[in-house]
Amino acid sequence: MLSKNFPSSFFYKKTILLTLLSFILFFLKTNAQTQGKIISIIHTNDLQSRLLGFAPNTDFTPLTTNDDETVGGIARVANVIRSRRALAPHRTLVLDGGDWMMGTLFQTISTFEGAELRLMQAIGYDAAVIGNHEFDFNCDGLADIIESAMKHGEIPQLLLSNGNFSSTSTEDDRLEKLYEKGVIRNHIVMEKNGLTIGMFGLLGKEAASVANYSKPMTFDDPIESAKEMTAFLKNEKKADMVICLTHSGVWHVDDEGTWGGADVDLARAVPDIDVVISGHSHTPLPKPIMVDGTPVVQAGSEGQFVGFLEMQYKDGEMQMVDYQLVEVDDSFATDADINAMVDSFQLSINEKVLEKYNIGFTDVLAETGFDLTITEKDLLTSNLGSFAADAVRFGVQKYAPSKELPIVGLTTAGLIRDNMLAGEKGLQQASDLFRLMPLGKGVLDDDPGYPLAVGYITPAELKSVLEIMLIAPSIKGNSHYPYFSGMKFKYNPNRVPLDQVYEVEIGDAQNGYQILDLSDEKQLIGIGANLYVFESVSLINELSKGVLNVVPKFADGTPIVNHQDAMLDFSKAQKGIQEVKEWSSLFELTQSYPDKNGNGVPDLPEFYKKGELRQIATASWNPKYMYQNATKVMYGTSCLIFLILAFLIWLVRRIFKKKKMA
Repeated sequence: MLSKNFPSSFFYKKTILLTLLSFILFFLKTNAQTQGKIISIIHTNDLQSRLLGFAPNTDFTPLTTNDDETVGGIARVANVIRSRRALAPHRTLVLDGGDWMMGTLFQTISTFEGAELRLMQAIGYDAAVIGNHEFDFNCDGLADIIESAMKHGEIPQLLLSNGNFSSTSTEDDRLEKLYEKGVIRNHIVMEKNGLTIGMFGLLGKEAASVANYSKPMTFDDPIESAKEMTAFLKNEKKADMVICLTHSGVWHVDDEGTWGGADVDLARAVPDIDVVISGHSHTPLPKPIMVDGTPVVQAGSEGQFVGFLEMQYKDGEMQMVDYQLVEVDDSFATDADINAMVDSFQLSINEKVLEKYNIGFTDVLAETGFDLTITEKDLLTSNLGSFAADAVRFGVQKYAPSKELPIVGLTTAGLIRDNMLAGEKGLQQASDLFRLMPLGKGVLDDDPGYPLAVGYITPAELKSVLEIMLIAPSIKGNSHYPYFSGMKFKYNPNRVPLDQVYEVEIGDAQNGYQILDLSDEKQLIGIGANLYVFESVSLINELSKGVLNVVPKFADGTPIVNHQDAMLDFSKAQKGIQEVKEWSSLFELTQSYPDKNGNGVPDLPEFYKKGELRQIATASWNPKYMYQNATKVMYGTSCLIFLILAFLIWLVRRIFKKKKMA
């Protein structure tokens, strides 16, 4: 017997069935529409203001092809990207993994020209993540860069998903307003080739740790932020594809070449990310690192390579179908409009930055018949490291208020940003030399480059500085590997850390060395460095947990309270302190060398060809080298070891004695 409610019950069930059927048909139709769809991704990273070819700029011939050995150059990069994008613009994205700023003279006009972002927009970039070097001019400086570029039109979408603004400081307010306006965003969603694509950007932990001028901003854990953003894009925005632009890095984790690093960890921890566009480690990956089906890609640095990735929507997920890493060499033409922009920026640099130094962008300042290099493999023997330290010492010696006291120069590997390559002609322009030590900005002015400072310390304090610098690379990484000028020293790695240095000599290879009396409490030695490094010297007491103590002083022995008071002044005739820049000292050093072949260009001395070993390890158990110039650290540790051994001997003898009595 039929129920009295049959009509309404039947209608209710019919409605449910029709709804389900409609949903299934819609899903099948949508899946059919997206099935097999391809997304092409063109990517770069760590362009670092490298707008010209990678080699001496005199070798770079942007208007012709197949006639030089240089690689890179933003106008060539433009040609590579535009040509590939033109093949399928409806499905192509152009993305960057961060650090588009810092490294060349072009950065010096960025706060009022926005050169890098304007070029990226002209080339056709869709989005870029903010890297650590974008903060090198602090938060206000980054705001200046972005706003100056925007005065000329649109810019690529900037992404940063794990940044936090201060609720108490006003120093990041302008950057926060750019977030509010959507100029910088924590995500973006767009349609390409019928697919919904969600993107977000991350600054990795290590990159954030070296973004020294990003304060008062703070950064959340990248993996936790990625989980949150990916879930949001997949669930709320219904993204078919999620792309993470991350300035974190990849590297080999063993001798077998196994890939690891922050971006590999990220892809493993957040499997719903479909593609990781990596940056920061300057790694040219000839093929993607595949992490459970997710490709992690990175294209080296400085425009030397461009990556091409193709992903296909298949069986409800994105799958990699092709990848190429293309070297941007002289076989590629350059795009005229980008060349014209680069030329105009060079004129701006001459007029607004270099004129006060009476020098030009293309002025040839030095000649070399050999390369000066620094790599992870040759840190100890790097001739470029010694050359950079010599430049610091030269500037400090020239402008230090006291000319009687000896001077030691100090720099670190992380502050040396490029190699000096002889190339075909051996000629080094001002723009080439600037690339060696380009970082920082003024403290008392807005000019590019770290200012140099000098303080005076005793021989014992110099030993303490060396002890800290010896262990710094193992704690903070090879970017903290030290280079010294005006001295060389010997150390015994068999001794206790913080008391391994046993002999220090002051002087140089040209004028000879003299052994320093490390017990002399009256002698003062100048230690010169850029202000960034100099400030760390005052932190040695804190870094060593009170074991070591260094108090930088003026030449009269008065302690330096304010680090800015230690800055050097290159013009006493002018009011205030006129900062002596690290890079300008490099210029002055090269110009002090003689011209040996009569072409009007100073020649680098031949002694740099081989380099000079200034840190000499003597691994020995000989008591002479174990205790020569030792401090309480070595003696105290030795006493402790002796007491422990004595106790163990006593304990063993007592045990044997009891056994005999038994």
